[in-house]
Amino acid sequence: MRYFINAPVLRVLLLCVCTLLSLYSSARTVTDQGDGLNIEGIPQRIVVLEYSFLDAVVLAGISPTGIADDQRPERILPEIRQQLEDYTSVGLRGQPDLETIASLKPDLIIADKYRHEAIYKELKKIAPTLLLRSYGAEYSDLLEDTVTIGAALGKPEEINRALALHNQRMDALSKQITEGAGDGINNQSLLFAVTNHRAMTLHGSKAFASGVMRRLGLQHATPVNDERAYIQIGFEQLLEMNPQWLIIGDYSEAQGGSDILNRWQQHPLWQHLNAIKSDHQVRVDPKVWALGRGVMGAERIAADLSKALKQQ
Repeated sequence: MRYFINAPVLRVLLLCVCTLLSLYSSARTVTDQGDGLNIEGIPQRIVVLEYSFLDAVVLAGISPTGIADDQRPERILPEIRQQLEDYTSVGLRGQPDLETIASLKPDLIIADKYRHEAIYKELKKIAPTLLLRSYGAEYSDLLEDTVTIGAALGKPEEINRALALHNQRMDALSKQITEGAGDGINNQSLLFAVTNHRAMTLHGSKAFASGVMRRLGLQHATPVNDERAYIQIGFEQLLEMNPQWLIIGDYSEAQGGSDILNRWQQHPLWQHLNAIKSDHQVRVDPKVWALGRGVMGAERIAADLSKALKQQ
């Protein structure tokens, strides 16, 4: 007895076979900051434990199942938030809830070496875990890790396209800054710091925002040989650095502004800072500049600088 399969059914069967073969052949080894991963197929249920990893996963066209959002979804950049489907919060980035993560049955977890190395083994028991850099990572590091995430997700082409567009946008914004502020802006020093009621923390030469500034051809006020990403400073140190542009992200702005910043502004020497004398003090959103360590965050920082640094 002979069996015949009509053409439409045959096409569907061939498509299924090709899909399965594609998934099988997509087995790959991914090198990370941990033990590395051997991945087969395309992860479907992804948990991310840092905002920068969320940025990369969304760039690949995927909405994660779980996100360590500090239980404050408003901290996620709006352009990322609008691309998310429903997800489960897995708690704080610094202390994610392992039970909640396990309940989501992920097939990939993306964790930060600085924050999560102590629980790396526990995370690996739940699902394959990609250990990368976020806290304290430089702009160039995060671009490299975006490529690594694309490889782990089986979405290298999507990520490569996104990064090519990113480079074009950054080139255009760099040109806008030079045209808007004049060639001299490249020789002026900029300092970015975040503040709250207790302290001011400078983002040093190794911090993400500083790398974005360099990408745009701008100079940072801190010494390049200082290996720290984040440096808590006092008023005397600020006076010593004396930047020509002072960029501040105030976490306490909604509560009337940082106590420490308010006190410093009352000091007689405050008005002697170059940035204050030249009216070059800029207020920015710390959620973007300090937390949004990713491609979309970098573009927001560049757009803020393009607007702020126009000739006055």
